[in-house]
Amino acid sequence: MGEDRFGYIAFGKDELYARGALFSALRLLHYTPGAKISVLTDRPSVFDGYPIEAIELTAKEMTEMSFGDRYLFGIKAAGIIKLLRRCDRLFFMDTDIYPVGNVSRCFGKISASHSIMRKCEGTPKAAAYQAIADKGFLLGDQRLSGREPMWNSGVVGVHNSNLPALADAYQAIEQMIGVVRAHTSEQFCIGVALSQHGRSISGHWLPLRNYNTRGRKLFARQRIEAFFERANRLTVSQQIESAAKYRVWRAPLDLLMQRDIWHF
Repeated sequence: MGEDRFGYIAFGKDELYARGALFSALRLLHYTPGAKISVLTDRPSVFDGYPIEAIELTAKEMTEMSFGDRYLFGIKAAGIIKLLRRCDRLFFMDTDIYPVGNVSRCFGKISASHSIMRKCEGTPKAAAYQAIADKGFLLGDQRLSGREPMWNSGVVGVHNSNLPALADAYQAIEQMIGVVRAHTSEQFCIGVALSQHGRSISGHWLPLRNYNTRGRKLFARQRIEAFFERANRLTVSQQIESAAKYRVWRAPLDLLMQRDIWHF
């Protein structure tokens, strides 16, 4: 260990997740040369030949991490733990998040008592989380009310000393399967765990963009597919430079062309 690492988790039938992680990592290597990057993935061959550590995620592991295929985002919660065991400080990003500048200062904000997440979304929606108020669910030694602040886990910057807190979060997630009718139990529990016992969380405030709405994703998919169709003719260093200049966000004309979709 003794180092800082960037991390991604990319899995599923849709190759956009693996390609998105690779595209984001190429931009990261441009803006932060020498960045140490690990990707936990069921498609490790996508990363062959790149200065990126690809850690294979097997079907068996995914079943175990998702509590027997009962909660898909359990793979993310367990995967962050697996990545963090390999470094002192981890800066994790979802595959649809990519840098538009140098984000290396993120590590200066990560410590044993302070973590980074994407943003605070406030109190969870009552309809989904009020069900746990009287269940006596515990996260570590804290009884959950369902009214704790919800942090978005599209970005997670965390110190290795918080592995026990993340393990508590992962265990708490299983209690909520079939009780909380929302996919957000993973980020809810991670946010609570990293806020306990005097620890704090802040938003990242880094030069990052995303394509996590349907309209953005449709456009980004086309652009990323086109990028990698041409990338096999380029060296890795040329791909890094090309990715940094390549646009996956929508210009006004692109929005006009998508006017019949209305998913912004």
